[in-house]
Amino acid sequence: MQTEDCKFVKLIGHLDAVKWLQNPRYYRPSPGYLYLEDWTKNPFTWLHYVESSDGLLVEDEVLLNAYSRYWSIHDVQRYFLGDLHCEKILFTHQYPNLKLPSRLGNTLWKTNTATKVLPKLYLKEFNRSLEVTLKKMVSTKAQMNRLIISDQLINIDCLDYFKRKTFFDYLLKIISFQNELQLVSFENLRCKRLEGVRLVQQLACFNADTLKYLFLWKFVLPNENPLLINYSYLTGSGQYISRPETRRCFIQSLGVMKELRMLALEYSHIADGTGGALISLLPVLKRPNFRLQLICRENHVPGRTNAALGVGGYNIPDTAWRRVSIACPDLYLFMAFDRIWDNDNVRRFLSPSIPLCETHLHIGIHVKLVERKDSDLSCFVRHLAFNYASTLSTLGIHQWRSAIFPLRRIFELMPRLVRFYYLGNVDETDLHKTLNLLACGVCTKLKKISIQIQHEQSMTDHWNKMVLKVIEDYSEIMRLNGIDFCMQIYKH
Repeated sequence: MQTEDCKFVKLIGHLDAVKWLQNPRYYRPSPGYLYLEDWTKNPFTWLHYVESSDGLLVEDEVLLNAYSRYWSIHDVQRYFLGDLHCEKILFTHQYPNLKLPSRLGNTLWKTNTATKVLPKLYLKEFNRSLEVTLKKMVSTKAQMNRLIISDQLINIDCLDYFKRKTFFDYLLKIISFQNELQLVSFENLRCKRLEGVRLVQQLACFNADTLKYLFLWKFVLPNENPLLINYSYLTGSGQYISRPETRRCFIQSLGVMKELRMLALEYSHIADGTGGALISLLPVLKRPNFRLQLICRENHVPGRTNAALGVGGYNIPDTAWRRVSIACPDLYLFMAFDRIWDNDNVRRFLSPSIPLCETHLHIGIHVKLVERKDSDLSCFVRHLAFNYASTLSTLGIHQWRSAIFPLRRIFELMPRLVRFYYLGNVDETDLHKTLNLLACGVCTKLKKISIQIQHEQSMTDHWNKMVLKVIEDYSEIMRLNGIDFCMQIYKH
């Protein structure tokens, strides 16, 4: 009887339910390939999971601290539970690259994460398993209706030139023979400009009649905007190197997909300063109930960012938005503002003629402890109420350690809201006034309200009792008004 090892990796489990070791490993692995006992018995092996409460971890003043200034720093300890050669093992996951505003902060962060690098054994086995899986899909011409490239599994920056080229060649072949592909997600792929545009062009050539959902947030590198980086040759080497222009190819490929129902893009990828890129998408946007999702980042602020860097810096003129709103009356426009503090920078993305239906503001956390004047939430809410109160149906606000904003003002200025999501600090008196206002039926179209309360650690018992009392007092009247009411303490 001859046995063969299974050359595949099957990933299961939840990523957010586990943690990593924080202290450097002092364990010397056994010679050769590690056996299963090494992964499970020794608590200091770098692929073993240790609970923070076991006493084996060093107290980390950032990750284990409950102070509010660290609320936006996510717990970065991760592992994967998988099957390698028919045995269950734990695979570590690379730490994300946290960008800090100072050189000292970056040095300390890199020093802290220096021992958290993926082991060579994992990279070797995973790359081999990935290549074998792609080969099988190409040889069998596997059909699928969803194609999602997960950034939690595949990090193309860890691939060398040959493996990277092989990966994209197989991916292009897989796209070419799909007959019922409906959803494609390249979010956080962070590939190069030519690689990303080639994928979009392949979808337009072979799947334009079936593709319905396309997600392209951060699918190329930040400094390789397909609309801005259009160099035709490299100077200085004395040799002509052809660099095809991707501006027209990218926009035309998106405009061919007339069966799309949802398109998620970066704001800077359709902002060219003239509105021509947005107008080119009219054949797609005219579809009934089409959903366009745009994300606006702080390094894409129009008029503030240098466009020569290839990131962003241009805006979409109001005349282009006016033409789109007239030609596409059923367009559902979603705009997310990711970690933008200044109200002036937020307003640079907006124009009076934008048919805004849903917006979410994630303020993020600032390094300074002093509250900034330009981060006042009332200016943002008044601007929305003045320009988009008649069209805006969903509003989400996610703030960290910011000044308390009266929620009652939101519903007084925008009574036609349908859904409202809030995460941040609240005032107890203002919260009762807001709920009394909703109980009186002022917002007749409101269907859902979700509030997650942030608080200091010393006030935990008080807020727990207050939330239980509020739910008991207002749940019945909210149910009678047809409002899905949810209130809870934010667990950080």
